[in-house]
Amino acid sequence: MRPHGHFKVDSRRPIARAVCDRCGFVYNRTDLKFQYQWSGALLQNLRLLVCQRCMDVPQEQLRTIILPADPVPISNPRIEQTGPDNNPYSSLGTNIGTMTNYGGLAAAFDYNINKPLQFCAAAFPSAAGLTNWVGKYWGTSNSQIVTSYSLYAPNNSTFLGSTTSVYEFQGSDDASTWTTLDSGTTAGTVAEVITASPTSTTNYYYHRAIFTGDGVSVLYLAQLLIDVQGTSPQ
Repeated sequence: MRPHGHFKVDSRRPIARAVCDRCGFVYNRTDLKFQYQWSGALLQNLRLLVCQRCMDVPQEQLRTIILPADPVPISNPRIEQTGPDNNPYSSLGTNIGTMTNYGGLAAAFDYNINKPLQFCAAAFPSAAGLTNWVGKYWGTSNSQIVTSYSLYAPNNSTFLGSTTSVYEFQGSDDASTWTTLDSGTTAGTVAEVITASPTSTTNYYYHRAIFTGDGVSVLYLAQLLIDVQGTSPQ
């Protein structure tokens, strides 16, 4: 059965009839409008003439989000030196080591000495023996003499689970043969801080802090700070 018409007839003002492209009902042509849909940032004409009942609202999910422009930067800005001001330890050199879990090696040199265990450099689990370490490679022509160093445990944990750990501070010229410059044993307390000075004044291209693990517990290090001779602490 043909759809009924919705058109009006006026003998004085004749108006053309047309069929809605959606419902198929007959209307006066002036009552049919083109259907538009979002296409990116513009409305696209779908070339469908539809009646008022069949007219769809353009779908906003098909519209491209236009982000506003970034603010105009100021001239001659002065950036706050939070790292050097709060802790004059730079990121000179390359991070090296085996404690790559959780926060990774970079976490041990990010200027933040006060952080929870999940953001620390970690060995998960720790390797048995004196094999868990983080350190710095200063560069091929940048050997350094260390005057002091500091080790920081997480603010909510010890270095190694519920037990103590033997640690050493070492130097090397080739990252294969290491010389022990200082050693000791952690106290096994939460948020422990160890600060000491090496007994040697020899230049080395590599320096590291190495810990004894138990093969079961996680070993954490929040920060390793190294003070080198003649420059700001690294």
